[in-house]
Amino acid sequence: MRDAAALEHTDTETGGREAGLRVPFPAHASALAPAAPGRLATLLLAKLTLDLLFVAALAVYTHAVAFHPFFSGSLDSADSSSVRGWVVDRARPGAAVEVQLYVDGRFVLDSLADQPRPDVSAKGFAPDERHGFVFALDPPLSGEHEARVYAVHASRGGARRTLQQIGSPFRFTAK
Repeated sequence: MRDAAALEHTDTETGGREAGLRVPFPAHASALAPAAPGRLATLLLAKLTLDLLFVAALAVYTHAVAFHPFFSGSLDSADSSSVRGWVVDRARPGAAVEVQLYVDGRFVLDSLADQPRPDVSAKGFAPDERHGFVFALDPPLSGEHEARVYAVHASRGGARRTLQQIGSPFRFTAK
């Protein structure tokens, strides 16, 4: 105990050995000071790196689960009475894909992409030709519009449904 007391400095707030707040620290702490900040900086940098890796891995996992990146397709044409195109789920090329049509940002219809499209199978996108979609617009549209078609992907065992846009938005003028 005497050795520990000999290594302690008195508290500067009390100005001596009177009663008051006392914070013991070793007398040789000043000799360790140059090494301590370097070690602390190294540990902090290591912790920040691990945190960054964890957050990045979590983001990649969440994206992989929520968004199905294996859809190929195109929005080929749109006019006053219909919107046409095709879509293939490359992870399951034999399955029909659920698609949703939005015109001017508003949901219009949903359907399965199961219409014949011989060009899709001829180009090697799918083993069969039943990957086309045709949305019949009733009543027909007039004026300028923008159509977007989204493939629907169910994740988490069907508990979550996400949409992936197929092709580019298609601007058209209906007469």
